[in-house]
Amino acid sequence: MEIREEAVQTLIEKAVRLMGLNAEELGEDTRFKEDLSCTSMNIVQFSAALEEQFDVEVPYMELARRKTFGEAGDLMEELLG
Repeated sequence: MEIREEAVQTLIEKAVRLMGLNAEELGEDTRFKEDLSCTSMNIVQFSAALEEQFDVEVPYMELARRKTFGEAGDLMEELLG
């Protein structure tokens, strides 16, 4: 599995656990704010999930600037590429 795909999957799994959502309704086009109504704390929790999965520091502000799970996957490719 590619980094981007793995990151998106990690975010989907975290959203399911955090927010009780159905994984089948989530994907790379899922938007943090518009679709999930994420708070700053939620972004921190998503960041921590990515850090744990990939063993790399994910700057909060960088993740907060990303609108979708796919864009967050792109960030992980940048950080690990």
